Amino acid sequence: MSIDISGLIFSAISLMTPVLLAGIAELLVERSGVLNLGVEGAMLIGAFAAFMGAYYYGDLGLASFIAALSGMVFCALFAILTVSLALNQMVTGLAMNLLAIGITSYLYRASFGWYVSPIPPHIKETLKPIDLGALSEMPVVGKLIFGHLPHTYFAIILAIFGWWLISKTGIGLKIRAMGEDPQVADSLGINVNLTRYTLLLAEGAIAGLAGSLLSIGYYNMFLDNMTQGRGYVAIALVILARWNPMLLIAASFFFSMVDALQLRIQALGLTYIPPQLALMLPYLFTIIVLLALGRKVRGPAALARSYKRQR
Repeated sequence: MSIDISGLIFSAISLMTPVLLAGIAELLVERSGVLNLGVEGAMLIGAFAAFMGAYYYGDLGLASFIAALSGMVFCALFAILTVSLALNQMVTGLAMNLLAIGITSYLYRASFGWYVSPIPPHIKETLKPIDLGALSEMPVVGKLIFGHLPHTYFAIILAIFGWWLISKTGIGLKIRAMGEDPQVADSLGINVNLTRYTLLLAEGAIAGLAGSLLSIGYYNMFLDNMTQGRGYVAIALVILARWNPMLLIAASFFFSMVDALQLRIQALGLTYIPPQLALMLPYLFTIIVLLALGRKVRGPAALARSYKRQR
């Protein structure tokens, strides 16, 4: 078996982008004490909205904006249910994911007909890598690092910004405070609900953008449930990274490295490795690492606990 290592690393960097985007957005939300399992649904909604926008308007920039807006609306509904009405966050998140699967499947078939196989509708163009000029011509690292979609660089910059926000600013201190005890934070004058709403709306926009990569970046079509659990993986990687944005970059890269490896295993056509087993590898890797490193990890004390402000 021969695998091009440089190609594997390039693919891993590309594949980590949607997971890292969703992960850093979820990390900030979880730091405030909210567990949004619905990030998976927000990504799926974004993937669908982006494809529909690109298909009908032919503008990938507009399609990306529609994806971000759709994810924001989706997470706004989650915020109303969990922040304003103080419903159980885990149950609500799972319900939102089921809602996303149902809505996208129905609207897709309502738009293109109930039989969309074997050749599903597709768009002519997909997102293109950003041209960084001479940087892309650098020996060894040029093509590995500087030949990716703009979203990849945005994801890394966002992770660095998230680390700075959480660790070095007063806003980050307030976010961490409400994640430990929202009642105490409220008594100190921090508007817990407004901050959580803001973070959830931002998460929706970022997760929608992450989902758009799947339908108009990596592929040129929309498929049912095409996120394939990436939102859940992002949540698991946040735990592995111990709610540290910089560690999240590394965790996302290693998950995507295994994902890129399984794609190459399938491409090589190795008969002694069933394709189903290859598909399992990234998720199996995540579970094993969680078992090994995630058992004693301590998250925000108030994570996933419903909070309703006492008047």
